[in-house]
Amino acid sequence: MTAPPNQAVDPRPALDKTLVACLDLYFEQLGDQKPHPIHEMVVQVIEPALLRYALGKCQGNFSKTAELLGLSRNTLRKKLSQYQIKLES
Repeated sequence: MTAPPNQAVDPRPALDKTLVACLDLYFEQLGDQKPHPIHEMVVQVIEPALLRYALGKCQGNFSKTAELLGLSRNTLRKKLSQYQIKLES
């Protein structure tokens, strides 16, 4: 089912379901082992992928990428440095 042309689709339910399914799989595969701190683990996996995706979507434009992510350009640069993400030439 698609939304009417002028109505935005809320992506959160799909993202929520995907994250929950991934966490369920993680715990299923974990068995009796002690889990990693989940918050840190999820952020370390999701954030770099999100940054790369947004950069690609904005064709490497830092201002547009920062706006899309709701970050300042300075915060975006710090996060890119933190995850050692470089712009593709």
